[in-house]
Amino acid sequence: MFSHSALFRARIITGVVLLGATMALGLAGGIPSNATAQVVGLQSVSATQVSSGRIHTCALLSNHSVECWGWNMVGDPDASIPVVLTGRSLTPVPVGGITNATAVSAGYDHSCALLSDNRVECWGSDERGYSLDPVLVSGITNATAVSAGEQGTCALLSNHRIECWGAGLFGGLGNGTTQDSATPVFVRGIMHATQISSGRLHTCALLSNRRIECWGYNRDGELGNGKRVTSRSGVATPVRVKGITNATQISAGGAHTCALLSNHRIKCWGLNGVGQLGNGKKTRSLIPVPASGITNATQVSAGGNHTCALLSNHKVKCWGYNGEGELGNLTNERGATPVFVRGITNATKVSAGGARTCALLSNHKVKCWGYNGYGQLGNGTEDDSATPVGVVGLR
Repeated sequence: MFSHSALFRARIITGVVLLGATMALGLAGGIPSNATAQVVGLQSVSATQVSSGRIHTCALLSNHSVECWGWNMVGDPDASIPVVLTGRSLTPVPVGGITNATAVSAGYDHSCALLSDNRVECWGSDERGYSLDPVLVSGITNATAVSAGEQGTCALLSNHRIECWGAGLFGGLGNGTTQDSATPVFVRGIMHATQISSGRLHTCALLSNRRIECWGYNRDGELGNGKRVTSRSGVATPVRVKGITNATQISAGGAHTCALLSNHRIKCWGLNGVGQLGNGKKTRSLIPVPASGITNATQVSAGGNHTCALLSNHKVKCWGYNGEGELGNLTNERGATPVFVRGITNATKVSAGGARTCALLSNHKVKCWGYNGYGQLGNGTEDDSATPVGVVGLR
């Protein structure tokens, strides 16, 4: 759900400021700078969820552990900042200490896991400090969902409120300020949330009345309220997405957002320069527009500059940028309208990340496609793939 080039401004976990890039895989002690990852596979357990971050991917396993693969460095590969500690894993490796996870969310340069005791642990870092192992988020004891973005992370609580932590830039914490917070703060006015999704610089919540409210960066209309805000103040409190009254799922991407509706159609809004809204055009929309030809969707996932939908027949369609094959249709041609992913006929979940996509299959294996410069497809190579390839050990 994240673009390649934008820098992660600030992330704060239990009082430790994390500014920049990552030890996103959560490996104790890290990976040596010239490491070739050992093939760990995932031979004895099966995947139950997959989450695509900017340039790393994580899977929740049936034994409640988490394994991740891809970029695992302190220092941003797309920015001229020092790389303090380098390494990558081309195949899945276990996240240290996670044994009771019920969900995982891979963010821009960090990841978080929801635990069975309703607490949250996160890991990742940058040139100013890092956590190689998962650390508990301070004060969160009743979380039911977690979503890691670029600016920080948000958790949905059992009382249907939302707390966020990290950088307040562009109003990303939703608490009415642009101040960073080292500990979780309540999003203002959200009392009946049922889902949460954090994108690159904005976050959206699905409410119990099936409406949607969003906050944060809104330069390209990603908040869906019919307005744009170009100042650094952003939108620091939630605003209502126009015209959505029957949403059943929400997904915030790079600079666009999409919603699954109760009639199994999809509407998207925000940046559309490469067709990521799926309406056949390449101009931004400040309000929701329907994705062309989608009438039987069961899930939607907004990536950095592309979007994918899981269909009721267990196939997947994607649209938007396709320079690294993230649409999975054997070409590198951009698609402003949805196209079928080649060879996927038994998907149960889909997750679009930064220039790639992964799908969980009915046999609990995982296939990914698109950009693979840091091993984020998990197939043991660094070669991009315009069609799905199996994650090692989950083929």
